[in-house]
Amino acid sequence: MEGFGHETCGKAAGLREFHPPPSSGLLRRGGSPARCYRDGPEVLSRGFYRPDATVRQGRCVRSFAARSALALMAALAPVSMALADLIVPSGGLYTTNPGLTDLACTDVVVGGTLTVDSGSLVNVRHLTIQAGGTINGGSGAIQLGGNWTNAGTFTAGTSTVRFNDLCGLTSATISGSTTFANARFVSTTGKNYVFAVGTTQTVGGILEIAGTVSSAIQFRSGTPGQLAYINLLPAGTQQIQHVGVTDVWATGQHLAPSLSNQGGGGNANRWFGGVGPNPNAVAVIPVPALGDLATLALAALLALFGIVNLRRRGPSRARSAASHRTPRRDLP
Repeated sequence: MEGFGHETCGKAAGLREFHPPPSSGLLRRGGSPARCYRDGPEVLSRGFYRPDATVRQGRCVRSFAARSALALMAALAPVSMALADLIVPSGGLYTTNPGLTDLACTDVVVGGTLTVDSGSLVNVRHLTIQAGGTINGGSGAIQLGGNWTNAGTFTAGTSTVRFNDLCGLTSATISGSTTFANARFVSTTGKNYVFAVGTTQTVGGILEIAGTVSSAIQFRSGTPGQLAYINLLPAGTQQIQHVGVTDVWATGQHLAPSLSNQGGGGNANRWFGGVGPNPNAVAVIPVPALGDLATLALAALLALFGIVNLRRRGPSRARSAASHRTPRRDLP
């Protein structure tokens, strides 16, 4: 299917009009001839699209297969992407440039390159960066209510990723190790964030974790008794309140040092008031100290050894000196 659709076909029949792109590969509105397809409302928002980028709505896939390798440009006002998944396949490119893309609780799947720039992706349900895929955060924002799965590359820039109460989801899984510029976990429902075992989420800027008095947000690993890690770098800032932690260790800054574990199962090294070892620190082995009497006894023992050694060496030195004397010659 080629082209871009807008509402000029019969609404009652659920049709949309699509105009094929020109041979240059530039996507545009208007013109003729028109094509109508029974695949629901238009879902594209402001952005640039490579010819192989796709946007899937429900079970239908819209593939923008232009006649050339030039990027496609849709200079449109931001619209809601109702009932649509945003899929950027391998080799594809999507950029918000710099608008707002509303996923309306559908998914983002990136196998190519998604560039947020100064724009925003909001109301995302689940976000997946596939192996070989890249998201460039720029200075923009990503807001999601469900799973964050990173098997590719996330280049944070100065962006913010917001994990919120969205799409009716009471839990979310964070898979793959990611370095964020700013990460904000905010919930008023006591949401469970489950971190894959062995992964580390690193934050260089602001780490916000905020629940409520009655419904503390929960951080836990994917397998009881096995660990996941949060690393807030030394230059980072923590904004934390009302959180429970189970099997998630802090490996950078000590987190929430003035708070208590609300509803968590423990095994929360370097969280809250307790001071635990830093897993990244170099081990220091203490040298045992001696008491005053022991120190005096050791000093006396060393002195005794010194005296005995000198006495033993005295005669031997005298004999050695005598053996090396020059024989005396009597004068005539």
